[in-house]
Amino acid sequence: MSTQTIAAIGTALSNSGISIIRISGEQSLHIIQKIFVSKAKLEPNKIIYGKIVDDEKVLDHVLVSYFKAPHSYTGEDICEINCHGGNEITKEILELVLVSGARLAEAGEFSKRAFLNGKMDLSQAEAVIHLINAKTRTESRVALNQLEGNISKKIRELREDLIELLAHIEVSVDYPEYDYEEVENSYVIHLIDEKVNKINSILSTYDQGRIIQNGINVAILGMPNVGKSSLLNKLANYDKAIVTDIPGTTRDIIEERVSIGDVVLNIADTAGIRDTEDVIERIGVEKSLQKMEEVDLIIYMINVEEGIQKEDLELLSKIKNKGIKLIVVLNKMDKMEKSIFYTILEELKANEFESVIEMSIQNELGIEELKNEIQKLFYQSDFDYEHELIITNTRHKDLLKKAIESLTIAKNELLQGQPIDIVGIYLKNAGNFLGEIIGANVSQDVMDKIFEKFCVGK
Repeated sequence: MSTQTIAAIGTALSNSGISIIRISGEQSLHIIQKIFVSKAKLEPNKIIYGKIVDDEKVLDHVLVSYFKAPHSYTGEDICEINCHGGNEITKEILELVLVSGARLAEAGEFSKRAFLNGKMDLSQAEAVIHLINAKTRTESRVALNQLEGNISKKIRELREDLIELLAHIEVSVDYPEYDYEEVENSYVIHLIDEKVNKINSILSTYDQGRIIQNGINVAILGMPNVGKSSLLNKLANYDKAIVTDIPGTTRDIIEERVSIGDVVLNIADTAGIRDTEDVIERIGVEKSLQKMEEVDLIIYMINVEEGIQKEDLELLSKIKNKGIKLIVVLNKMDKMEKSIFYTILEELKANEFESVIEMSIQNELGIEELKNEIQKLFYQSDFDYEHELIITNTRHKDLLKKAIESLTIAKNELLQGQPIDIVGIYLKNAGNFLGEIIGANVSQDVMDKIFEKFCVGK
């Protein structure tokens, strides 16, 4: 790890009430003492008022705090300058810090140093960036839960049990002359089953965790001119898509990220599905059909003025057969004829399409009902997101699966009569996979990839 002192702006570079410049490393205090003038003495864990000066020229009136190693975020000496939040003054002070002996920090380097100095493990470091990027209250609670170490605790317990079992096996195999209790195969199999069940219990939270962190992938489908683009605009609260009365206006997929309550929607407005001789529109229709394979939810829109078409029922059946979650929206209720409307309802009921929302986008009818239905389908309101363990990270999911695979091989080898010391190889592999989650054994490439996602000041 580099011993150079690093510095960066820790807040967004914009006109604001305050900006924070963070300095970490052995020279932090020395650098501050060169550029900071105050009547008070700078002591650990205190905030001191004074001035930043450059060759006796006052740059700004600031507050400076000092955290002495190892009692800091990075585990190194840290100084933080709280200056006024103007772009130019913030950059000017940072330049002075760099000239005075620091170098500009790389993306995520403060958090990387915190990890390398044992202030947090790798899963907690990943939780930091998730907390920064959280789009909903639930997402921030889950990230904070991870930052508090709830994933780390579970993984460490599982890994320590495997390490203890391995040690027991190795002693009984390598030192048979000692009167050491032999490990029974049945005991090892029992322990493997127990660990696999616990890991599967953790893995079972991933689908909900993925939705919380990455959002729900949603496609709005339907025939031309049923109101798909209007619905996207209404959910986004601005005119993202062009809307006209001309069928086929939308020819490509238009995407937008929208927060509704405790979930985030990654919405794709698609081209109206119909047979067409227009080459460009036909490509758009093909993309719409492909989008069906990539989403968690399809909002299928029907124009109640025109009734339900044979093509509608064919597409709805196709969606249903794929097992994709589906909400049918009957749009333009302000213009509907009762006879046509009831015919549509009967057709949908006959084909067992139960989730149906009556809507008039023009009159804002049904919008809130749609949002509530989406939350009901995907958000578990009875789950304690603040305290219960839930995984949101694909890297963690993949490593947990690999651990299960290694444990399963170990069990099968035992059942087939293989020596217990051979089985120990797979138990060790499982422990290593679990260790990668918390950073107990992780490659430099993986570590670099994780921290490069951070902003420069974190």
